[in-house]
Amino acid sequence: MLGRRKKSEVQGECRDVTVMFSDIEGFTGITERLPPAEVVAWLNEYFAAMTAVVYRHEGILDKYIGDAMLMVWKDESLERGARSAVLCALEMNKVLAVIQEKWMAEGKRPVKIRIGISSGPVIIGEIGGPQRRELTVIGDAVNTASRLEELNKNYQTDVILSGCTFERTGGLIEVRSLGIVPIKGRRDPIPIYALLGLKHGLD
Repeated sequence: MLGRRKKSEVQGECRDVTVMFSDIEGFTGITERLPPAEVVAWLNEYFAAMTAVVYRHEGILDKYIGDAMLMVWKDESLERGARSAVLCALEMNKVLAVIQEKWMAEGKRPVKIRIGISSGPVIIGEIGGPQRRELTVIGDAVNTASRLEELNKNYQTDVILSGCTFERTGGLIEVRSLGIVPIKGRRDPIPIYALLGLKHGLD
């Protein structure tokens, strides 16, 4: 859910935002070997830790989708929104490393998260039928963030950014170019980048 509802958003509004999509690698295979109650407790602990990071970086949690998370930055400053999303991704991996130590001490196997971040226009609106509606985001930036998350499997990376997001970060981060690649659902290929970290002296 996208926080406090404004009338324009409920009816449908176009906004330029930064979108992040995260997913746990191999989650289905991991949970098949665990009792249901343990799966729920483990996933809730993970979501609590990651959601706290999102809120610290002024992001909005749109929804949980299984073991995935969809997050949005609606900052009036497009640059600040993109930077906040990237900083959030870096901290999510740091926090995960800390709770991994606890999990491994409890006999749980380590996990890895994949993250995709994209910026651009989306439609914010209340979607659903008369029985249930929810305020959410739809559009190219959402689809692209989801596809970039999946592409981490191909490049053996943790976080992939769209070229638009990278441009908006204004020299804050170190990246590795992954080239100009086709994205399913888009007519034209786009430049994408693997996030390496903050530039030296900024961490």
